[in-house]
Amino acid sequence: MNNLKKVGLTALATTLVTSASVAGEMSVSGSAVLSYTGLSTASDTNPWAQGNSIKFNGGGDLDNGMTVSVYYELDQGNNVFDDYNLKLGMGDMGTLSFSGNSSSGSGVDKLKDIVPNAYTPVYEATDATDSGLIDASGNNQAGQWGYDYTLDNITLSASYNPKPGSHKEAETGYAIQYSGLMDGLTLSAGYFDDGDEAENDTLGVAYTMGSVSAAYQVTKVDYTATGTNDQDATHFGISIAVNEDLSVSAGRQEVEFDGTSADEVNSGIMASYTMGSISMGGGFNKLENANGSNTAGDVEASIFNISFAF
Repeated sequence: MNNLKKVGLTALATTLVTSASVAGEMSVSGSAVLSYTGLSTASDTNPWAQGNSIKFNGGGDLDNGMTVSVYYELDQGNNVFDDYNLKLGMGDMGTLSFSGNSSSGSGVDKLKDIVPNAYTPVYEATDATDSGLIDASGNNQAGQWGYDYTLDNITLSASYNPKPGSHKEAETGYAIQYSGLMDGLTLSAGYFDDGDEAENDTLGVAYTMGSVSAAYQVTKVDYTATGTNDQDATHFGISIAVNEDLSVSAGRQEVEFDGTSADEVNSGIMASYTMGSISMGGGFNKLENANGSNTAGDVEASIFNISFAF
């Protein structure tokens, strides 16, 4: 999205440090968006919708050599900032962040899904539940702290929410990525402790060679309660940049639920195309055996989105 307007400013203070900011900038971005989501199970529902998001990004350099940035997103048609965060860049010491709501990007979110796609993951649009992901058991980003640090070919990330909900223990997430084995190859591992509800882990490998990117990821969601079905997921996919404007992808995710008769299968093909200020993306996703039930009907989703940046 292109900036609609940029406003130069001088910040008098920050909420993280007492050092004054030397100079800062706030940018506002948005676009005209029209989307189509047709579901085989919702033929009576209007599939067309209009986007309603405005994003605010601000930041500046502090006189102690650090940087500070803030992000807000206004959408959902109710004039509410539902995604926002604050970050403090500490140079060689990494980045400290705080997620006011739904926009952490650290710890568990770093490795939620490493499989490339041209527009959207294979498990999106078909239903409201994203099974087989490392945070499938939870992950409250409101009031969540994050820390990210990179040293040579190793990237470390952590997240911590001291009070994710009423009568819930703290949530912690960790992620590590290593890219020093060979050019284009990245190895990943992550762990998420969802308080007293579940302990989850994931392993993945991603490889990029020229215009082709591929990844393979396995994830386990291990619930503490014996009455809740654990999940073991395998997710893989490939994305190809046909040229600088057109990309295509295909992927598949299989989720095994303990005690169920079938594996949930999510599959899809996607494409995206950019022509100047116009961006288009979409494809087809299919859900089979939702939540491990072999009696659940298949759900097919036809997805299309067009955006005009200005």
